[in-house]
Amino acid sequence: AWPIFIIIFIIAIIYFLFDIKNINLKVNKNEFPYEKKPFIFDSVSELNLYKTLLELFGDKYHIFVQVNYSHLVRTKDKYDRGDRSRIDKKSADFVLCDKVHVIPVLVIELDGYSHKTVKTQQRDEFINKVMLDINFPILHLENKDINNVEYIRSEINNIIKN
Repeated sequence: AWPIFIIIFIIAIIYFLFDIKNINLKVNKNEFPYEKKPFIFDSVSELNLYKTLLELFGDKYHIFVQVNYSHLVRTKDKYDRGDRSRIDKKSADFVLCDKVHVIPVLVIELDGYSHKTVKTQQRDEFINKVMLDINFPILHLENKDINNVEYIRSEINNIIKN
């Protein structure tokens, strides 16, 4: 029994040392599967909408981009990981927050080309239902809307005033 135990122990040590060596090689060679994104926005349309929002509402509201919905919405049962996981990996394109207390007042989603897929439409439908249920306003804009400054101003003012 002892020889088998010693052989298993030696194999475990070799495996452990080999695994550590591989981790160090990855760290040293910068082989992580990540890279810096060149752009915080997913599209030029999002950048253009951000600039418009800053111009129109930057004096009244903080405008945050790519805000994870889990920072805006919480589950009633904080221990229910299933419900939590349904919002964890979803983010809002823009969130307007008041400047005094940084309280979110409006979510804005830019529905570009990717919003035409069935999967994204199902995601949007789920988010819309959640936001409606908690009485949190959400505005969907399309790419065609981003150059219409008066339309954007009007839509946001109509929602925020109500």
